[in-house]
Amino acid sequence: MKKNRVSLDDIAKSLSVSRSLVSLVLNGKSEEHGISAETRAKVLDKALELNYKPNHFARGLRLGKSFTIGLIVSDIANSFYSRIARHIEDLAEEHGYNLITCSTDEDIQRELRLIKLLRGKQVDGLIISSSQENADEFLRMKAEGFPVVLIDRYFEGLEVPAVVVNNRSGAEHATNHLFAQGFKRPMALAISPIHVYTIHERVAGYRNEMRNASMSPWIEEVPFDDPFGYVDKLIQRLIQDNQLPDSIFAMNNNLATAALQALRNHNIKVPEQIGLVCFDDVPYFSIINPSITAVAQPIKEICCESFEMLLKLINGDAEDIDFGPTYLPFEFFVRESTNKIN
Repeated sequence: MKKNRVSLDDIAKSLSVSRSLVSLVLNGKSEEHGISAETRAKVLDKALELNYKPNHFARGLRLGKSFTIGLIVSDIANSFYSRIARHIEDLAEEHGYNLITCSTDEDIQRELRLIKLLRGKQVDGLIISSSQENADEFLRMKAEGFPVVLIDRYFEGLEVPAVVVNNRSGAEHATNHLFAQGFKRPMALAISPIHVYTIHERVAGYRNEMRNASMSPWIEEVPFDDPFGYVDKLIQRLIQDNQLPDSIFAMNNNLATAALQALRNHNIKVPEQIGLVCFDDVPYFSIINPSITAVAQPIKEICCESFEMLLKLINGDAEDIDFGPTYLPFEFFVRESTNKIN
């Protein structure tokens, strides 16, 4: 015989409290409504004891929401985006939402298909790190009043909330650091497509500082689908031509890893023969030998800011949202990979 689903009324009756009190506690609103910590604990314990499972479908129908949001990133296998997904998943669960995460592989058409797919599943809003060349799709969503927040990437002049770091300034800082350490011929590795906001801005920052130093920018565009193979062949060719740079600026963490692997394959020591700096910091950069100098983005803050913005858009409470980019500060960690040895 099938058991009936445990309801809010069941929990309320067992504790001799009102249904509305139970609802406030289970929806995380006990503190703002003056419900004591002791009462909150009793409700949560009883819900656990009775194996209460909220009926999101019924709740969604009642409130006109699915309580599901979508996250679209370029590559979930990339440490930066996997950590983004982890934090947003935790935030979603904390606020009673489900999360659907998708990867685009920097494919413009795939991204559009994923947006259409998720909207077809009636998600309440989207957080997107976009690979689009223009803002057309986001202008459409804005015109329709659909909640969307951009992270990591932004389109100049687009009045849609976005949470980013100043990529150009971070790249300028990294390039200047190489000069300050005595490196004179840095090569930049940029993942394709270069039109993507983050890479475009990092390339621009590198170009600025190279030109300020009266040097010609040296930029190698690395294909998204084969960074390790391409970088290895590049290093091999530069060795054969006796054209190795004295340092490398990798514009994301996958490129830094590809560079490290290629240099090791060809017995080139870091930093004795080539220095290395990366835009993106990942946990292993601080513990390997040599440790890797890197620009670090505030991942947790990016997630918290963007999720809070999306909730406000979903709930129609967007008065204090900045419809444009919100810039968060980066950190710069100087480590062994740029310790030039004369």
